[in-house]
Amino acid sequence: MKNKAIWFFSALAMLAFPAWAAEGLPGATVKSEGARPPSAERQAMRERCRADPEKCRAEMQARREQCRADPEKCRAERQARREKWCAENAERCKELRARMEQRREQCKANPEQCRKERQARMAERFRKADADGNGTLSRAEAEKGMRRMVRHFDTIDANRDGQITMDEVMAARKARGSRKGRSL
Repeated sequence: MKNKAIWFFSALAMLAFPAWAAEGLPGATVKSEGARPPSAERQAMRERCRADPEKCRAEMQARREQCRADPEKCRAERQARREKWCAENAERCKELRARMEQRREQCKANPEQCRKERQARMAERFRKADADGNGTLSRAEAEKGMRRMVRHFDTIDANRDGQITMDEVMAARKARGSRKGRSL
């Protein structure tokens, strides 16, 4: 584990140094040509999806299927995007990695507390998505408030009544965790 961490931070340092050196002199106003910030790319994607949501859904579904077929390729692409972002945003990357490591240590020290916090966040998201306040999510409410859950709606809806309760969500999370060899 320590070797992986040392290797990871060494690689990160090698990537960060050229990015830092490329920044140039302090106070310089020259910017790289053609480089759009990731937020601009994300915004462009949102606009394309608003213009044609069906096409966007089909593309995302195709991408999910590709990733299911070749998960290693998707992991490598995701890692490359992360490394590119870290090279472009070295300070922010370092800050986020430090926070992530601190959180990981907190969860190792007190896993029950982390589990309770995660469940509380999930319950809050569920409550916000429940537009009519009846304690269940219909498919329409899930599509608006918890989009990623919609993909698994039929799996989560154990009693097949077209409504998802928080108990069904927790049972599905627990079942998924046991299939992956983790406790939730």
